Amino acid sequence: MLVPKSLYYTENHLWLRKIGLYDFCIGITDFAQKEIGEIHLVEFSKQINEQVNILTKGDSYGAIYGINKTFELIAPCDCKIMEINPNIMIKPSHINTDPYNCWLVILSIDITADKLLTYEDYIQITNDF
Repeated sequence: MLVPKSLYYTENHLWLRKIGLYDFCIGITDFAQKEIGEIHLVEFSKQINEQVNILTKGDSYGAIYGINKTFELIAPCDCKIMEINPNIMIKPSHINTDPYNCWLVILSIDITADKLLTYEDYIQITNDF
């Protein structure tokens, strides 16, 4: 299982790459991709598509559909969706081969990165499965 050391993680198998003071690209981990199986569709919730992009921790903002299961996209904390990756809806299968270079959305988060899981924290969680 591939887990880059330079990223942050959540307990629900999302990775976050810091791209600004408060902004992060977010995607699913290699672990999640293997659990989902071959991905064929990424869908964002209607409220996100209608530009209502403020989320509270735990809000669902979409789903990833694969052969083995559907993966619900859950906001890791209170945040604002700044951008949706349009390419991921056109070619969601790219997540199957390169999950860490296929970001889903850019989030603006008003928390520090130390509230997110580190590489070591995430490895511990995946070892428990």
